[in-house]
Formats: sequence, C-alpha cells, structure tokens
Amino acid sequence: MDDFQFEVLQGPLVDKFKTANQTFHSDGVIRMWPPGCAMFAEYRNHADRVRHLTVRKDDVWILTYPKSGTTWTQEMAWLLINNLDYETARKIPQTERSPYLELGCLVDEDTRRKANIADSVRAVEMLQSPRCIKSHLPLQLLPKQLWTVRPKIIYVARDVKDVAASYYHHYRLFFGYTGSCEDFVEAFLAEIVPYGSVWDHILDFWNIRHESNVMFNTFEEMKKDLPRVVQRTADFLDCTLTSEQMKRLCEHLSFESMKENRSVSHEDEMAKLRGKETNLVGKIEPFMRKGEVGGWKNDVTPQLEERLNVYTEGKLAGVGYELKYQE
Repeated sequence: MDDFQFEVLQGPLVDKFKTANQTFHSDGVIRMWPPGCAMFAEYRNHADRVRHLTVRKDDVWILTYPKSGTTWTQEMAWLLINNLDYETARKIPQTERSPYLELGCLVDEDTRRKANIADSVRAVEMLQSPRCIKSHLPLQLLPKQLWTVRPKIIYVARDVKDVAASYYHHYRLFFGYTGSCEDFVEAFLAEIVPYGSVWDHILDFWNIRHESNVMFNTFEEMKKDLPRVVQRTADFLDCTLTSEQMKRLCEHLSFESMKENRSVSHEDEMAKLRGKETNLVGKIEPFMRKGEVGGWKNDVTPQLEERLNVYTEGKLAGVGYELKYQE
C-alpha cells in the first residue's frame, strides 16, 4: 500500500467507541502513518487510489476537518467557478457537483452495495472540469499531485469545541451513535475518531497558508462577515462579482437558505447512508443543525470544556496560531 503503514487500533476505549456506533465498520479503526491519524479500516482499500489520483490544474479542493464549514464553502466555491449557475446548483445535489473524495471508505462494501453508493474516487475522476472536490483527509494522505500540479486549495478551520460537539451530533445521525457527548469527546481527545487529531489536521494546513495556491479560512470569519469572505474567495478564484451578484450569493449562502435547500442539506443522502434504522434516545439533529459559533455550550459540560482547552493549549504551545483569519 504505497508508502503507508497501519495498525488496527485496540483497547477498551476503542471497543466502547465501536460498540456505540450501530452502523460502524466491523473491521474497526486503524492508525495510518504518515501522519499517524485514525481512519476506518476500510480506507486501506482506497489509500493508493487516492494518493495516485490525477490532479488537474483547474481543480478547486475544499479541505477541512469534519464539521468545520465544508458544505458552506463547497457551495460558495462551486457557484463562483460555475458562473453563479443557481439553476444547476438547486437541480443537482452538491454530492454530485462537488464529490466527497473518500466517501467510499465511510461504509463497507456490503453497505455501499445495498445503499447503491457510487465509487467516490471514480466519481471524482469522471467529473467534468473545473472540478470542485471535497475531502477531510489530512495533508499527508491527499493525492501526491496536489503538491506538484498546485491547484487552488481552500482550507477551513473551526473552533475545536464547536467541531467536537457538531461531530458528536453527526455521528448520532450518520452512524446511530448511542454514546453520550462525554463518551464521544473522550474518543475525540484520544484521537481515535476517524481523521484523528483535529489540531494536527488544522496546523498542517496553517503551516502552508502563505502558498499562493492556498487560502486558509475559518468558520468564524464566515459567520462574522460573509461578504468579505465571499469577496476574498472570488479574488482567490479569479472571479468578478457585481454588488447585485454579491448580494444574491450571500442570500443563497445564508444558513436559513442552505438548511431549506435539499441540494445542499444532505437530508436525502443521510437517510440513505445510515443504512438501517437505529434506536437512539432523544432527538436526532439534521445534518445542518445550527451553524452557530459557540453552539458547543449546549452539549459540552464545564469539565469537558476544560479538557478540550487543555488539549488545545498543548497542541498550540509555541505555534502562534489564532482562530480568527490572519491577513
């Protein structure tokens, strides 16, 4: 398998995490080197194809840790590079217009067949240019040609406490996760959730933010001043917007509009990908839940908040990273 090594993760915490996910992979979770991140064991069957994917110069890659503003950024970028074609954007699901590269590794072969899920790597390969491609993979697992062909890369980071809380609700929706938020954060801090360490993920891209083909953005900046971020992104993608076009695009990208837009809300895809009915206590939140800054306070206890803060302080010691966008 290319130049990767892996081990199957084991232990009481891993077993607890696996058991709590009712539609989880029977093969469990592995840790891959480089970069030492956790992934579904199924990813072993996709790693080489991803690493050797042919990258095109006019690609736009949307790269994030899960639950960091990916769908929002995909919709913005896709519309900018497709001449603000709102008719197509509403007619064709975002998952087809802007495919998720490693989606195939989230479910095993049997589930993919039953749910009629396409080969996600093949979907990217067959997509017509200019391609807008989504991935949550850490820097070291992405296609090698990203660093030689140098297409446009938009990275989005988000406050880690909000990521943890949103990821927890995502697992309830997607995998029928029956554990508590505290249980999930425990696994999150132990870096055994798929995609591993959120801070390692963010900082690898933070360290290349000054590359001419990389735009580093934050969820918080999008919430604070969406028109400013849209304008920066348009400039980055060599697109020109009139004031009226800017107004309409920001309206389309508002959380209220996105939540009601079935092309981007992923409600249909979520129902299909869960694979089977699960028994969960309490409300199952939709894919587009609240889109807030600081929404973690509704789920994360003061004790968990302190642990997340300590985790962050350890990862950021001496790094100079700030959550807000840096000029």
